[in-house]
Amino acid sequence: MKIGIITDVHSNIIALNEVLSKFERIKVDKIICCGDIIGIGPKPEETVEELMKNKDKLIAVRGNHEQYLLKGLPKNVHDDKRIMSLEEIDNHEWTHSKLTENSKNFIRQFKISNIIEIEGKKIYIVHYPSNEKGTYKKHIRKPTIKQNEEMFSGIDADIFIYGHTHTTSINNKKNKWYINSGSLGCPIKSNIANAGILEINKNEIHYEQLRIEYDVNEVIQEIERLKFPFYKGILKIFYGKE
Repeated sequence: MKIGIITDVHSNIIALNEVLSKFERIKVDKIICCGDIIGIGPKPEETVEELMKNKDKLIAVRGNHEQYLLKGLPKNVHDDKRIMSLEEIDNHEWTHSKLTENSKNFIRQFKISNIIEIEGKKIYIVHYPSNEKGTYKKHIRKPTIKQNEEMFSGIDADIFIYGHTHTTSINNKKNKWYINSGSLGCPIKSNIANAGILEINKNEIHYEQLRIEYDVNEVIQEIERLKFPFYKGILKIFYGKE
């Protein structure tokens, strides 16, 4: 079984199309998405529509940006340490206004977390592990194997797939894997879309990290053209543009 791994697409349809083209060429059987399909980027509706075309292969969970759409915006973000600014709130509302009811209903089908079994291996899928209060645990961009074990303590699985930090992190110990492929749609100062290929064949597990080039300037130009709320902050924080 060959599985494409993506997370944190963030309304970047150009990057997503490049990754999906790669998945099609290598003939993946399934696509796992760890959430945050929407938010930040310029094309939320188009991004959801593209993933809907792959719904027969797609196994997706909600990220915090899907929760903002379905459950409302929180006062505090990032481990409850920072209050969301009015400009950020306006940005989220702009994203939500671009989504059709069909796309919203598609997102409503996603679970917060999911566990599936492929070739006898249990795969736990989540945007990021939560504590008993239902809020995300401490963000660790490059966790050690011990930190991964603590993050997912109490969960019985062979493979843990997550996202949220936008940073690639791959750990494995005794054939137990912890995979964060890194953000597909937020390139910082690069033209790279992150993704991965997970292959499971009986007891064998293999993971390949993908770094796929795309025309990031086209995305930047579209953000600058639209001038949606908080666009300058987004260009600086998520695209590395001063």
